[in-house]
Amino acid sequence: MSAAALLTYINNKKFLFVAVAVFILPFILFSFWNVPSADDYMIIDKKSQFSFWQLQSSVYHNWTGRYFATFVSSAFSYSGFLYSHYYLHSLLLFSLTVFSWLFCLIQINRHLLSEQISLSSLAILSLLLLIAEINIIPEPVTAFYWFSSAVTYQLPMIILIFLAGIIIKFLFTSSNKIICFIIACILNILLNGCNEMITLFLLICSACLVLYYIFTYKKVSFSLISLFAVNIISACFLLFSPGIANRSSKLGEGSFISGIGVAFVKFIILNWYFLKEPLWWFLVFFTCLFVYKNKYLLSSIFTIVKKISIPFSIAVYLASGLLIYIPVLYVTNGSLPVRAENMICFLYSLILLCLISIYIIGKINNASFSVFYEYRYLLFSILIFSTANMKMVTDSLLSGYFYHSIMKERLNQFENAKRLHEHEITFDDYETAVDKKIKEHPAANRQMLRDIIVKPPPIICFGNDLYDVNYLKELYGIKELNIRKE
Repeated sequence: MSAAALLTYINNKKFLFVAVAVFILPFILFSFWNVPSADDYMIIDKKSQFSFWQLQSSVYHNWTGRYFATFVSSAFSYSGFLYSHYYLHSLLLFSLTVFSWLFCLIQINRHLLSEQISLSSLAILSLLLLIAEINIIPEPVTAFYWFSSAVTYQLPMIILIFLAGIIIKFLFTSSNKIICFIIACILNILLNGCNEMITLFLLICSACLVLYYIFTYKKVSFSLISLFAVNIISACFLLFSPGIANRSSKLGEGSFISGIGVAFVKFIILNWYFLKEPLWWFLVFFTCLFVYKNKYLLSSIFTIVKKISIPFSIAVYLASGLLIYIPVLYVTNGSLPVRAENMICFLYSLILLCLISIYIIGKINNASFSVFYEYRYLLFSILIFSTANMKMVTDSLLSGYFYHSIMKERLNQFENAKRLHEHEITFDDYETAVDKKIKEHPAANRQMLRDIIVKPPPIICFGNDLYDVNYLKELYGIKELNIRKE
């Protein structure tokens, strides 16, 4: 078979789908090696002190105003279901992320693109967007595998994508408007109960949507104004909650001036996370070519956007990022974990992708770049693997089984101690425990493999193997934890 024939043979949707499946399969496997940690034990630890609804009230008034994230976390944890089915939340998050993108893309395809794209292509694109998120965000482990973080940051991403699809349907269809409006209001309320950064992002997007509608149609939409009002009111329940005020007082008040500088640096770093990814740049390139080929369908959007200068767009892009970062950094005195930036990082990567696509559309020479568009399936199949995360994936594939086995044995020790009313346990440090396991598996007893296996798998282990065990100790009544080293 000639090289040209081989290229033609592998440059198709089926080959891309196989490549996508190969990429995603390890992440599904990691779900079954994952174990609870840190804050995952907080809800069940408090079960003896509070009823289900008392716990919601206590958390809202004393620690955080994230009412929906707390509710979902409690719903999974309070009965103990989470701990016997810990793999389930990761599988649900992966599935719902793809499904939400598929729903949103179907609405875009139906109402903006006159159904130019097939359902199979939309399904593949939904999977590619999931892969792009995994490759782009700073901490995949906290987005999909650590439950306490995932319900706070990845769940709202899913809700936001569904909301975008609902709003597109609401704006461009004359049927079921009331149902769409009610669903949009509910999704707004749920979103504003997840975390502060998504709430600020949603407020900015809602304001931009209202202004865009007024600027485009020269009239005020009562429905959009009402939806914006629902957004503001529900946002207040989070941003001005007693829990946030109490938490802020414990962290101390930050400096507004220094917050601006830190916010600027953080936003630049946030952009670097996706600017360094080859897959993101090809998505930009692919989007530009696709928009160019279908620009007659998007002429109304081009007309509006082209009236806005590039410097002004850059200024708005930067200002919106600072408006999200500055309040959060000020209230938390600069205490912003990387996991809180996962969702915002991916959202801004999509915003910049769209801006670049629209502004450079007139500079594309279709003849020069048509060959790249022709081989898009093959290029996507290669580029989804061209990421720094692939080392973490291969390391986790080698070490995940041992990590799961060791953590399960440790959990059994906690359970036995509680059953025997003992308040002290001792177990091997992680490296020693791994060395003992390796002796049971001669094939893994190679120095090169050992150097990888003795470290917890980076894709599914957040922090380290003993990251914040306070809730776990409290739950099982352990007063002293001894780590034996050899």
